[in-house]
Amino acid sequence: MEAGTRGIEIVLLFVGVATAGAAFARRLRVPPPSLLVVVGLVVGLLPGVAAIRIAPELVSLIVLPPLLFAAGEELSWNELRRVGCPVAVLSLGLVLASAGAVGAVAALVTPLPLSMAFLLGAVLASTDPVAVAALGRRLSLPPRLQALVQAESLFNDATSLILFRVAVTVAVLVGPSAA
Repeated sequence: MEAGTRGIEIVLLFVGVATAGAAFARRLRVPPPSLLVVVGLVVGLLPGVAAIRIAPELVSLIVLPPLLFAAGEELSWNELRRVGCPVAVLSLGLVLASAGAVGAVAALVTPLPLSMAFLLGAVLASTDPVAVAALGRRLSLPPRLQALVQAESLFNDATSLILFRVAVTVAVLVGPSAA
């Protein structure tokens, strides 16, 4: 079997397992991401489980679009227009500030070079739109605030992806030996 086809099958299997896990988590009244992390850790620590390698492009093409579509579908266009300016400021400024803060702390408390610490910050800077939408519903936020938080979490992914690419380029150019 071709490696690309195998990767797609594995990703689709993971999506199916995640969907079933999310449904099971609701019955247990446990946040689905928490249950999925625990299940992933248990499976990863099982002896004899082979390492799974999946091209990042497959995740970007198969997993992310349906998640972002589902989260975006819940967002009202009227509310989005009302919160457009704050969303732009937050999705750019907050992601940059978060990435910088995580990078600075990582560089201070770990032996990571500054370029790698900033790369870590870029990876961790954005929020999960699906989790934000679920949390907003659970807390019964006012519609305007829920739209603001949900829209920001959708748009910050773009900022985070661009920041990630810049951080990878800098890390590659600077090299692993630079502090």
